[in-house]
Amino acid sequence: MKNTKRVVAFVCMSTILATTACTSGTKEQATATSGAAVSQAPVTPVKIRVFETDNNYTVPTTIKDDPTFQYVMKKTNTNLDWVFLPHNDYANQLRIKFASGDIPDLVQDWGINTDLMSNDQILPLNDLIDKYGPNLKAQIPKFVWDGVTINGKIMAIPEGPSGNTPSGRVIFVRKDWMDKAGIKEIPKTPDEYLNMLRAFRDTDLNGNGKKDEIPFIARENFTWMENIFGMFGVNPYTYNEYNGEILPGYVHPNFKKAIAYIKTMMDEKLIDPEFLTMKRNVWEQKIQNNQVGSWNHVNENAWDWQNKLNQTQPNAGANVIAIPTPKAPGVENAGHHMLPYRHTFLITKKAKDPAAIVKMMDWMISEEGQKFVYFGLQGVTWKEDGGKISYDIEKDVADKTSPWRPSSFNLVGYNKNLLGVQVGDKAIEKLDEVYQIAQKEGIPNLLLGAPDFKSVKKFPDLAREGNMWMEAASQIIYNKKPLDYFDEFVKNWRAQGGNEIVKEYTDWYKANKK
Repeated sequence: MKNTKRVVAFVCMSTILATTACTSGTKEQATATSGAAVSQAPVTPVKIRVFETDNNYTVPTTIKDDPTFQYVMKKTNTNLDWVFLPHNDYANQLRIKFASGDIPDLVQDWGINTDLMSNDQILPLNDLIDKYGPNLKAQIPKFVWDGVTINGKIMAIPEGPSGNTPSGRVIFVRKDWMDKAGIKEIPKTPDEYLNMLRAFRDTDLNGNGKKDEIPFIARENFTWMENIFGMFGVNPYTYNEYNGEILPGYVHPNFKKAIAYIKTMMDEKLIDPEFLTMKRNVWEQKIQNNQVGSWNHVNENAWDWQNKLNQTQPNAGANVIAIPTPKAPGVENAGHHMLPYRHTFLITKKAKDPAAIVKMMDWMISEEGQKFVYFGLQGVTWKEDGGKISYDIEKDVADKTSPWRPSSFNLVGYNKNLLGVQVGDKAIEKLDEVYQIAQKEGIPNLLLGAPDFKSVKKFPDLAREGNMWMEAASQIIYNKKPLDYFDEFVKNWRAQGGNEIVKEYTDWYKANKK
């Protein structure tokens, strides 16, 4: 497949076409209504100022002469002042701008921006979406809208998650390794998964005579192994209800079981011993070098991994599949934590014409808007004849909009028909298999939509990003402390401010979610 690597990068930036509607009505009706709304817009384009991350892409330095932005403005009758901010410092840049009074009409974020929320600067959108967002209502499913709804008020326009699945990460396995090792059944329990990893360790599956196979691989700071923790119904990103309290996953009793499990993986050489310091490039290289049997990653990268192995190991017969996260006894919800959206777009109370913003977003998610997101400018990078689309990826890549165009304008992303034009049937088949698995698992996110908690800011070392739980887990896994040291860690965590954190979590949950 020509330029597959470039196309796959586009796939990984895209998100998912919703398959269920949160209201009744056909897509045809929604599109017709949206078109009428745009046609009735005033002659003078509506000026809209937008803040968005550049997502580490090369973006236009000015949009006034950019054909892509000119196209959007023409289609939506807008005059856009689209400001790209550096991705690595985006949150901080937003805080600085908001504090100085520079609040735009529209803000892209990854949830409900707490600075805007605490200052009552976010505009609830229920009535506007009912009146001006028929495509938004038809294309974005209810569980996604629920993720941006607080006390009945829709606080943002969400971009649907990967594969339209509430769980965004799965466990990948080399099925060809399973076949060579004589493993006929997909592991359904943590013990069965360990047995599979043992077979990977003990068999020369890459055929180099060295037995250098790595059964499972993860990355620094216990990242990219969330579904391993998730076998026990918790992971570092979850908030779980236990004995009437909302606990962060890393102090839940089941986290102790997860640490014991990972310790077994380490003791038996079933996980790369360098995982706690492993950087992304090394991690990726080992997987692509035909050394790794299983790993944890995002759903939408299913074809990306398969394609890379096809290219780097053409004679290996690699077959990358996703498996349901094995469940420990008594665990109801396993896997990754649920996140119903990727990006969010918040309309602020500074906006002079919020209806025009909703109309613009509604066009983006329309059939015409989705073709623009996937293929670029009609007549330049693609054309349609008799319902058949011809897409020139060479021109689209040369136009340099294909990387950032989806991150800026996509609200759905996974349209089989459109994506199939780019990547082909095999990629779609692989993605569908993974999404079907991810659709059925995930750990509920009990604090979704919560603000930045004061207690977490007060005790940063006790937070998920802090060192306290990671140090305790590392000492147990490397046999410097016994497993029961976890109980001592939890006691110290609570005494040093954890009780205050738990109380704030629990109070917010009871007031907003219970």
